[in-house]
Amino acid sequence: MVTSEAYEEYKREYDSSLSRIRNHLARSNRDKAIMIECDRLLSDAKRCATAMQAMAEIEGNAHGIDESKKLLQRDIAPLAKEISRQLNKSKPQTTAEREELFYNAPNIESSIHATNTGSSDDMESLIQNSDDMLRESRSILAETEEIGTRTLQQMGRQREQMENANQNLSAIQTVAIQAKNVLGSMAFRAWKSKVTLYCMIAALMAANGYVLYLIHKKHTKK
Repeated sequence: MVTSEAYEEYKREYDSSLSRIRNHLARSNRDKAIMIECDRLLSDAKRCATAMQAMAEIEGNAHGIDESKKLLQRDIAPLAKEISRQLNKSKPQTTAEREELFYNAPNIESSIHATNTGSSDDMESLIQNSDDMLRESRSILAETEEIGTRTLQQMGRQREQMENANQNLSAIQTVAIQAKNVLGSMAFRAWKSKVTLYCMIAALMAANGYVLYLIHKKHTKK
């Protein structure tokens, strides 16, 4: 089926993305650019896993649904945690961290300022993460909707093909019935011809026998 082929295509894309992520993480040099690329590949892998789950649900494939959920829990979650940890390590130090690093003597005013700055940075980070998650959720939702629409179109085409095949089968059955009737009529005519021929042969044999009888009777009288 077309849906199964699409499922396998997403599975291959998912495996390719995970393989590239693992190759990047296996390097000793994990700079920010590599981690950003890993995060992008992880989003692609998550999109593929979500699409696989949606297509399995459309087909009613319980095994495919369980496999897709396991991919998200077994592969995506640990890699997302590791990539997030690496990206956080590569972030520049905040104002509070720099003040703490170069701290010389207790200063109440600077402490209050550092606390407020750290809280502001944390809030901005939370807002940014929430915005990123919201954008990613919208992207996944749009892609899932697109996949669903494409799957419904494919199923519509398959239904049309099945209806055409059914019509062709009905036409073939009609032709077969007509051919059967013609062959039956031909067989009946052949049987009639055969019976008529046998009757004619029997009549000729009877006539020949009668003629031979008369000839024999004539010679006997002489």
